[in-house]
Amino acid sequence: MVSEATTIGELLEGCDPDALGLMAPAELARHGEAVLALWPRLEAARLRLVAALDRAQAYRVDGARDMPSWLAWKSGDRRSTARRDVELATAVTAMPAVSDGLADGVLSKAKAAELARASAATPEQQAALVAAATTTTAEDVARHVDRWQLEHSAVPPVVDEDLTVTPIPGGARVQATVDAEGAEWVQVAVDAAAERLGLRDVAWGRRRARGLVAIARYFLEHADVPATRVGRPTVVVTVDVETLAASAGGAARLDSGAYVSGDVARRLACDAGVVRMLTDADSMPLDLGRKTRVPSPAQCRAVIHRDRHCRYEGCQAPSWACEVHHLVFWGRDSGRTDLAGLALICWHHHGLTHRQSTTHELVDRGDGRLHLRRRRTERSDAA
Repeated sequence: MVSEATTIGELLEGCDPDALGLMAPAELARHGEAVLALWPRLEAARLRLVAALDRAQAYRVDGARDMPSWLAWKSGDRRSTARRDVELATAVTAMPAVSDGLADGVLSKAKAAELARASAATPEQQAALVAAATTTTAEDVARHVDRWQLEHSAVPPVVDEDLTVTPIPGGARVQATVDAEGAEWVQVAVDAAAERLGLRDVAWGRRRARGLVAIARYFLEHADVPATRVGRPTVVVTVDVETLAASAGGAARLDSGAYVSGDVARRLACDAGVVRMLTDADSMPLDLGRKTRVPSPAQCRAVIHRDRHCRYEGCQAPSWACEVHHLVFWGRDSGRTDLAGLALICWHHHGLTHRQSTTHELVDRGDGRLHLRRRRTERSDAA
């Protein structure tokens, strides 16, 4: 049972796995509130201690060259984390209103870090910022500090804009840092694209990720992008003809060096130009043929005009989020590239169609809408 007389030691003992397992939900919630309420006060004590250690250069006792190095050594944190903590400790110690807010448990460490950016504020201004911070989120505190800096002619922080694309198994992690204006453009565009894609059964974060990809695809397909020595910027997939013609399995390589499944390659080939490339035993190109089987621009425009949005039942994804798909697979079943054999399908349902192609076929319901129907006989990989 948590009471005002409960000590720190008792709270920590209450976090033992066995003790937590015996608590009813209501008791567990009260215990959690008590521990979390204590956290800012512990952070305040820690920051005051770090600032005092730094001022006294106590880290020299152990032969450390500076306070961040000593703190990283003793706490086990990364040096970059320790450095930020030392900087925050120095700033908070010089801002009594923020330090007291932490000690009283009304400010979190995240809020204190944002308020530390207003170190030039007068004591009265600091008190006002702290009072506002106690009833709002850390994100809103950051915006209040930004506004304070602009209104009081303080120099706003310079954002070091950056974007990295880091390969991970099966894909990549995109990390970007932009200024406030750029962030607004990105957020509005990504959210708008995510909304237009539909996919209500998909988590919002995943929908936003697909929205970002949709924006990139739309730009490459519609913008007047200058051609390079090898033509317009293009997503290139290298795939064996056997994989292209198969029903399932296989792999293909992107120009970035990453590999995708044969299913992804076959889906991309549905509305992409296919180039014949003959290679020698060492995979060196010997002869490059012309593009084949791709719908003409006029056919694509006609399909878009006719279908207007994804034709899969229940989907209203706009045309810019769709691809022109062969109703009868071109690579495997020699589907015809004519208007009757083409349909507009969004990327989500296009991928679904290919993933289930061995057991299902895409058919017209009779009202212009498409749905997947189980085949009478499943196809093999060699079909």
